[in-house]
Amino acid sequence: MVHLTEDEVDDLIYFARANEADDLASTLAELVAKAEGATPLDVLAAAVDAGKNTPLHMAAGNGHEAIVRLIVTQIKDAPKPARQAFLDATNAFGNTALHWAAMNGHLSVVKLLVDEAGASPALANDKNYVALDLAGLNDKVAVVDYFLASAEKAEKAAEASSASSQANGGLSEAVAGVDLKNDEGEDEEEEDVVVLSAKREGDEIVFDAKKVEKV
Repeated sequence: MVHLTEDEVDDLIYFARANEADDLASTLAELVAKAEGATPLDVLAAAVDAGKNTPLHMAAGNGHEAIVRLIVTQIKDAPKPARQAFLDATNAFGNTALHWAAMNGHLSVVKLLVDEAGASPALANDKNYVALDLAGLNDKVAVVDYFLASAEKAEKAAEASSASSQANGGLSEAVAGVDLKNDEGEDEEEEDVVVLSAKREGDEIVFDAKKVEKV
Protein backbone atom coordinates (compact mmCIF):
# COMPACT_ATOMS: atom_id res chain seq x y z
CA MET A 1 0.00 0.00 0.00
CA VAL A 2 1.30 3.45 -0.96
CA HIS A 3 1.57 6.13 1.71
CA LEU A 4 1.74 9.72 0.44
CA THR A 5 2.61 12.82 2.40
CA GLU A 6 0.05 15.57 2.73
CA ASP A 7 2.03 17.72 0.29
CA GLU A 8 2.18 14.91 -2.26
CA VAL A 9 -1.58 14.43 -2.07
CA ASP A 10 -2.13 18.16 -2.38
CA ASP A 11 0.08 18.33 -5.46
CA LEU A 12 -1.75 15.54 -7.29
CA ILE A 13 -5.16 16.95 -6.37
CA TYR A 14 -4.15 20.48 -7.39
CA PHE A 15 -2.64 19.50 -10.75
CA ALA A 16 -5.80 17.56 -11.62
CA ARG A 17 -8.06 20.43 -10.59
CA ALA A 18 -5.95 23.10 -12.33
CA ASN A 19 -5.63 21.14 -15.59
CA GLU A 20 -1.85 20.87 -15.33
CA ALA A 21 -1.33 17.69 -17.33
CA ASP A 22 2.46 17.84 -17.61
CA ASP A 23 2.92 18.49 -13.90
CA LEU A 24 0.49 15.72 -12.99
CA ALA A 25 2.22 13.23 -15.27
CA SER A 26 5.73 14.04 -14.03
CA THR A 27 4.75 14.07 -10.36
CA LEU A 28 2.90 10.78 -10.75
CA ALA A 29 5.94 9.21 -12.42
CA GLU A 30 8.21 10.43 -9.61
CA LEU A 31 5.94 9.03 -6.91
CA VAL A 32 5.63 5.68 -8.67
CA ALA A 33 9.42 5.45 -8.91
CA LYS A 34 9.77 6.47 -5.27
CA ALA A 35 7.39 3.79 -3.98
CA GLU A 36 9.02 0.47 -4.78
CA GLY A 37 6.69 -1.88 -6.60
CA ALA A 38 3.90 0.69 -6.83
CA THR A 39 1.78 1.31 -9.91
CA PRO A 40 0.22 4.58 -11.11
CA LEU A 41 -3.12 3.29 -9.85
CA ASP A 42 -1.67 2.67 -6.39
CA VAL A 43 -0.47 6.27 -6.21
CA LEU A 44 -3.64 7.83 -7.63
CA ALA A 45 -5.84 5.78 -5.29
CA ALA A 46 -3.79 6.99 -2.33
CA ALA A 47 -4.22 10.63 -3.30
CA VAL A 48 -7.43 11.41 -1.43
CA ASP A 49 -8.22 14.76 0.16
CA ALA A 50 -10.16 15.47 3.37
CA GLY A 51 -13.45 15.15 1.49
CA LYS A 52 -12.41 11.76 0.03
CA ASN A 53 -12.04 13.30 -3.43
CA THR A 54 -9.49 11.81 -5.81
CA PRO A 55 -7.62 13.47 -8.70
CA LEU A 56 -10.22 11.87 -10.99
CA HIS A 57 -13.01 13.66 -9.11
CA MET A 58 -11.24 16.98 -9.57
CA ALA A 59 -10.54 16.51 -13.25
CA ALA A 60 -14.00 15.18 -14.07
CA GLY A 61 -15.86 17.79 -12.06
CA ASN A 62 -14.01 20.59 -13.83
CA GLY A 63 -14.39 19.10 -17.28
CA HIS A 64 -10.67 18.57 -17.88
CA GLU A 65 -10.94 15.85 -20.51
CA ALA A 66 -7.18 15.71 -21.12
CA ILE A 67 -6.50 15.05 -17.43
CA VAL A 68 -9.24 12.42 -17.23
CA ARG A 69 -7.80 10.70 -20.29
CA LEU A 70 -4.31 10.85 -18.78
CA ILE A 71 -5.56 9.19 -15.59
CA VAL A 72 -7.55 6.56 -17.51
CA THR A 73 -4.48 5.77 -19.61
CA GLN A 74 -2.29 5.47 -16.52
CA ILE A 75 -4.57 2.89 -14.91
CA LYS A 76 -5.57 0.88 -17.99
CA ASP A 77 -3.13 -1.99 -17.28
CA ALA A 78 -4.21 -2.43 -13.66
CA PRO A 79 -6.31 -5.47 -12.66
CA LYS A 80 -9.95 -4.83 -13.44
CA PRO A 81 -11.28 -5.01 -9.84
CA ALA A 82 -8.76 -2.40 -8.63
CA ARG A 83 -9.32 -0.24 -11.70
CA GLN A 84 -13.09 -0.39 -11.27
CA ALA A 85 -12.83 0.46 -7.58
CA PHE A 86 -10.85 3.58 -8.41
CA LEU A 87 -13.17 4.69 -11.21
CA ASP A 88 -16.19 4.26 -8.94
CA ALA A 89 -14.58 5.65 -5.77
CA THR A 90 -17.00 7.86 -3.82
CA ASN A 91 -16.30 11.00 -1.87
CA ALA A 92 -17.74 11.95 1.51
CA PHE A 93 -21.17 12.53 -0.07
CA GLY A 94 -21.19 9.32 -2.07
CA ASN A 95 -20.45 11.03 -5.37
CA THR A 96 -18.24 9.39 -7.97
CA ALA A 97 -16.23 11.26 -10.60
CA LEU A 98 -19.07 10.46 -13.00
CA HIS A 99 -21.59 12.14 -10.67
CA TRP A 100 -19.52 15.32 -10.76
CA ALA A 101 -19.02 15.28 -14.52
CA ALA A 102 -22.74 14.73 -15.13
CA MET A 103 -23.83 17.35 -12.60
CA ASN A 104 -21.68 19.98 -14.30
CA GLY A 105 -22.68 19.02 -17.82
CA HIS A 106 -19.29 17.83 -19.07
CA LEU A 107 -20.59 15.50 -21.77
CA SER A 108 -17.23 14.57 -23.29
CA VAL A 109 -15.93 13.54 -19.88
CA VAL A 110 -19.11 11.58 -19.12
CA LYS A 111 -18.73 9.68 -22.39
CA LEU A 112 -15.06 9.03 -21.71
CA LEU A 113 -15.72 7.70 -18.23
CA VAL A 114 -18.61 5.43 -19.25
CA ASP A 115 -17.87 4.36 -22.82
CA GLU A 116 -14.08 4.08 -22.65
CA ALA A 117 -13.09 3.72 -19.00
CA GLY A 118 -16.07 1.66 -17.83
CA ALA A 119 -17.30 3.80 -14.92
CA SER A 120 -20.58 2.57 -13.44
CA PRO A 121 -23.57 4.86 -14.19
CA ALA A 122 -25.96 3.08 -11.83
CA LEU A 123 -24.24 3.98 -8.56
CA ALA A 124 -26.22 6.25 -6.25
CA ASN A 125 -24.84 8.87 -3.87
CA ASP A 126 -25.98 9.46 -0.29
CA LYS A 127 -29.15 11.18 -1.57
CA ASN A 128 -30.06 8.18 -3.75
CA TYR A 129 -29.15 10.11 -6.90
CA VAL A 130 -27.38 8.46 -9.81
CA ALA A 131 -25.43 10.52 -12.37
CA LEU A 132 -28.50 10.85 -14.60
CA ASP A 133 -30.47 12.38 -11.73
CA LEU A 134 -27.85 15.05 -11.07
CA ALA A 135 -27.67 15.95 -14.75
CA GLY A 136 -31.44 16.35 -14.88
CA LEU A 137 -31.69 18.32 -11.66
CA ASN A 138 -29.06 20.74 -12.98
CA ASP A 139 -30.61 21.09 -16.45
CA LYS A 140 -27.72 19.46 -18.28
CA VAL A 141 -29.91 18.34 -21.16
CA ALA A 142 -27.13 17.02 -23.40
CA VAL A 143 -25.93 14.69 -20.64
CA VAL A 144 -29.49 13.57 -19.89
CA ASP A 145 -30.04 12.82 -23.58
CA TYR A 146 -26.84 10.77 -23.65
CA PHE A 147 -27.88 8.66 -20.66
CA LEU A 148 -31.40 8.14 -22.00
CA ALA A 149 -30.11 7.20 -25.45
CA SER A 150 -27.60 4.82 -23.89
CA ALA A 151 -30.32 3.26 -21.75
CA GLU A 152 -32.59 2.79 -24.74
CA LYS A 153 -29.75 1.18 -26.68
CA ALA A 154 -29.02 -1.12 -23.75
CA GLU A 155 -32.66 -2.14 -23.43
CA LYS A 156 -32.84 -3.03 -27.11
CA ALA A 157 -29.63 -5.02 -26.83
CA ALA A 158 -31.04 -6.82 -23.77
CA GLU A 159 -34.03 -7.95 -25.75
CA ALA A 160 -31.70 -9.59 -28.26
CA SER A 161 -29.13 -10.87 -25.80
CA SER A 162 -29.06 -11.02 -22.02
CA ALA A 163 -25.27 -11.06 -22.19
CA SER A 164 -25.26 -7.66 -23.89
CA SER A 165 -27.43 -6.30 -21.09
CA GLN A 166 -24.97 -7.50 -18.43
CA ALA A 167 -21.99 -6.07 -20.28
CA ASN A 168 -23.64 -2.63 -20.27
CA GLY A 169 -22.94 -2.34 -16.54
CA GLY A 170 -26.49 -1.53 -15.43
CA LEU A 171 -27.17 1.71 -17.29
CA SER A 172 -30.81 0.81 -17.86
CA GLU A 173 -31.18 0.27 -14.11
CA ALA A 174 -29.84 3.79 -13.57
CA VAL A 175 -32.89 5.13 -15.37
CA ALA A 176 -35.35 2.78 -13.69
CA GLY A 177 -34.11 3.16 -10.10
CA VAL A 178 -31.40 2.16 -7.68
CA ASP A 179 -31.48 -0.30 -4.79
CA LEU A 180 -28.92 0.90 -2.26
CA LYS A 181 -27.02 -1.30 0.16
CA ASN A 182 -25.38 -0.36 3.41
CA ASP A 183 -21.71 -0.75 4.36
CA GLU A 184 -22.30 -4.39 5.32
CA GLY A 185 -23.81 -5.14 1.91
CA GLU A 186 -27.30 -5.57 3.34
CA ASP A 187 -30.42 -3.92 2.01
CA GLU A 188 -31.28 -0.65 3.72
CA GLU A 189 -34.67 -1.16 5.31
CA GLU A 190 -35.17 2.27 6.79
CA GLU A 191 -34.88 4.32 3.59
CA ASP A 192 -37.08 4.37 0.53
CA VAL A 193 -35.75 4.03 -3.00
CA VAL A 194 -36.06 7.10 -5.18
CA VAL A 195 -37.13 6.13 -8.68
CA LEU A 196 -36.58 8.66 -11.42
CA SER A 197 -38.17 8.35 -14.83
CA ALA A 198 -37.45 10.71 -17.69
CA LYS A 199 -38.82 11.30 -21.15
CA ARG A 200 -38.49 13.97 -23.80
CA GLU A 201 -41.52 16.10 -24.65
CA GLY A 202 -40.62 18.47 -27.44
CA ASP A 203 -37.57 20.45 -26.35
CA GLU A 204 -37.99 19.61 -22.70
CA ILE A 205 -36.93 16.69 -20.51
CA VAL A 206 -39.76 15.78 -18.15
CA PHE A 207 -38.80 14.06 -14.91
CA ASP A 208 -41.00 12.16 -12.52
CA ALA A 209 -39.45 11.23 -9.20
CA LYS A 210 -41.20 9.14 -6.59
CA LYS A 211 -40.28 7.09 -3.58
CA VAL A 212 -40.94 3.39 -3.59
CA GLU A 213 -41.07 1.65 -0.24
CA LYS A 214 -38.72 -1.31 0.01
CA VAL A 215 -40.22 -4.74 0.58
